Amino acid sequence: MITRISITVPFADAKLRAGLWAGEERQIDFRREPERGARCTLAFAAVELKEHLLRTLEDAEVLIDERPPADAFHVELGLEAGLGAADGFRLEPSVRGLRIYGQSRAGLLYGAYEFLRMQGWRWYAPGLLGETVPVRRRELVLPRQTVVSGSLMPLGRGFDFEGVSKESAELLLWMARNRLNLCGCRLNTTALARKLGMTLCAVGHIFEAMLAPDRPLPSGRTLWEEHPDWYGLPASGRYRKDEALNTQFCVCRPELVRFVADELVALLMGDLREADRLAIWGFDTWGSTCCCPACRALGNSTDRALHFLSQLRHALAQERTAGRLDHEVTLTTNGYEGNDTLQPPAGATPQNLIEAGDLCTFYPINRCYRHDFADAQCPTNTRYRQALEGRLRAQPVQPLRIGEYYNVSKFEDLPLLFTTRIAHDIPFYVGLGVRGITYMHVPLVNWAMRALTQSLYAQLAWDPRTDVAEFLREYFHGYYGPHAPVMRQVYERIEKAWQMISQWRSWAVDSVLSRLMMWDGRRPPAPLAIDAHFSSVADAIAQGRDAVRLLEEAMILLRQAQAGERARTAAEPSVPPNRALNPEAVEFVRASVYTTRLGEDRRLLRYGLDVMRLTSELLAYHEAFRCGAKREAEAAWQEVESVADALDNYYIPLGYDGKEAGVRSKDGLTRSQLRATLERCRQARRELGAVGG
Repeated sequence: MITRISITVPFADAKLRAGLWAGEERQIDFRREPERGARCTLAFAAVELKEHLLRTLEDAEVLIDERPPADAFHVELGLEAGLGAADGFRLEPSVRGLRIYGQSRAGLLYGAYEFLRMQGWRWYAPGLLGETVPVRRRELVLPRQTVVSGSLMPLGRGFDFEGVSKESAELLLWMARNRLNLCGCRLNTTALARKLGMTLCAVGHIFEAMLAPDRPLPSGRTLWEEHPDWYGLPASGRYRKDEALNTQFCVCRPELVRFVADELVALLMGDLREADRLAIWGFDTWGSTCCCPACRALGNSTDRALHFLSQLRHALAQERTAGRLDHEVTLTTNGYEGNDTLQPPAGATPQNLIEAGDLCTFYPINRCYRHDFADAQCPTNTRYRQALEGRLRAQPVQPLRIGEYYNVSKFEDLPLLFTTRIAHDIPFYVGLGVRGITYMHVPLVNWAMRALTQSLYAQLAWDPRTDVAEFLREYFHGYYGPHAPVMRQVYERIEKAWQMISQWRSWAVDSVLSRLMMWDGRRPPAPLAIDAHFSSVADAIAQGRDAVRLLEEAMILLRQAQAGERARTAAEPSVPPNRALNPEAVEFVRASVYTTRLGEDRRLLRYGLDVMRLTSELLAYHEAFRCGAKREAEAAWQEVESVADALDNYYIPLGYDGKEAGVRSKDGLTRSQLRATLERCRQARRELGAVGG
């Protein structure tokens, strides 16, 4: 039995000051003070170990010291080179203790969390309610031999942060505990992110504002008035201000490159001073590129984007040499059809980008989630896979990450599960040669069943060889306890119900949502032209109603679990009403954890069920109206109005403004993105006086 544990932080006075060092990240310049940064992170790892071990072991004393004592089990923390991956770690047992060493500060922290994972700790969602706590005991679980681990995704693993107000200390801590290291560069959490060994990313769609035609210049003129030739020459051959952002800007204007470089340096020395990576994405023009002879001579749209990035890299290098930029930054471009850069370059990637380690993130925005990414029978995914493979065959190969879309804005916080896809796709990506991963857009709150998506994503991003079946067994047992069997059935039905989510709600012009959002509400002259994964509109309606049935079954099972939990907790001793509750003393309220998780699941499932019913019945109304089937149209419309009224009665948190500080919380109907379509339908019905005509 271990009764005394010493955690060694190899800095003088650690016994007295480790607790202070662990929280001094706001006073440290991590770029220029590496030793203080190391001391801060190692001390924080020690504090995390101490707090968790005190909640794990009975009657144990846990201390922090600067050297291993002779009379206690000791956990020795340190940094060491030679562990391979930049975020790798080593756990090495000794006679009276355990050594935890990291290749970097992040690696050391991951090693500490791996030791806690051995004790039974799991962090499936941010905050206390997201953690699963091992049963208290008297012994530690120790590795029998040395454990060395490092990620096969060394270019980073994390999330794209789409709003300037999107930041959360709880989320960053959850990410570190799950070995994710890419996050947004945000004012209030930058110091914490640095302490946790994160890579801070910024920018993305910046050129719409930076190159806005009406942007005033010091001369008193607008950007358009002074530089109309900076904007891409449309296929028509005529520049027009009102269409300036609909064609990709011209990448062959040296003065434009200088202007953008100056803007970026100002950001990097100002608001984005802490950014490690800048995402440089062009206008979202969906195929319209500059037709000037100079741009056309560069090759395809990807060649042009790389040419522009290369010029920016050269300009930033000059700024570094001149001392106007005081730190290095990695530039990232994208492979993305919105910028017409999905296909690999026809020519070679510029050498200065390779030498600088500048990256590409491949974003298959309208991919199919009904099929694996590798499924050759899926024409949608085949197109993306071939483009990705082409990029990885290019010479020289630009380091490449994948960008997934498990919560893209068109999916709007739906209760989606991608368990099968994640389990198959991430190992496939690694096998192809992808070395980093991100996704749009992680929710900050109300994860509910999506805790599995985030957790499985994090685990496979670290180790794609993970035994997924065992991971799922642990997840359901730890997260739902006695309700694990029924909740597995709930999850299975939800995943199956939403397997066609891309065909229903992606950004593609032929998704059901896109088509319905373009409908004027009047009698359609033709069937809705939707994705070919549906054999017909009738097939889509049938699949939608079947999805509603599956979600209703999931809701019934979920309510059964809630009823079982109420009965279970009613039979247990209650907490005295005068007993103080505080976030750290979670043990005595563990009975309420399942209640809270199940309640969160039910609320999100309610929204998903309403949205699926609204969408499928609106599609049924569209088709019946087109066919002149008045009875069927009226029945579908009444269902539409009923569920729309239900959606209008609650809010779905949270949304973020991309460019300005602020959050918003939309009602369920607005969040569904179909409110405007319903208003047009109502207007058309008023004009007709009936569903005929």
